[in-house]
Amino acid sequence: MLNIDPKPRRPERKRKHHISCYLDDKEYIAYRDKRSKTYYNQSEYIRKCVLDKKITVIPGIRDLIIDLKRIGNNLNQLTHKVNLGDVTVLGDNLKEIEDDLSTVWGSLSKVIRKVK
Repeated sequence: MLNIDPKPRRPERKRKHHISCYLDDKEYIAYRDKRSKTYYNQSEYIRKCVLDKKITVIPGIRDLIIDLKRIGNNLNQLTHKVNLGDVTVLGDNLKEIEDDLSTVWGSLSKVIRKVK
């Protein structure tokens, strides 16, 4: 007779220890404000702080990441339509994507110059 486990087992977690803490209003606002300037989620931000790693805040980088994701999404949708045969002429669509990328690259180079 087969012994079948009804629930599949999860692989072991790399990080096994869960922590939590309480903050007063002032501490929470400070934490939230500092973390919101980064692109880290809560766990990543706390790990960086605990391990004394330098947290570099680059103003405007979050908006650039969002813009790049939007452009990538548009390109994926366009590629999908081409592969389906729904779109045969790409001139205007590609020009729009090229213009968007040019704008984002310009913004990115400004941000890099500020960080240096």
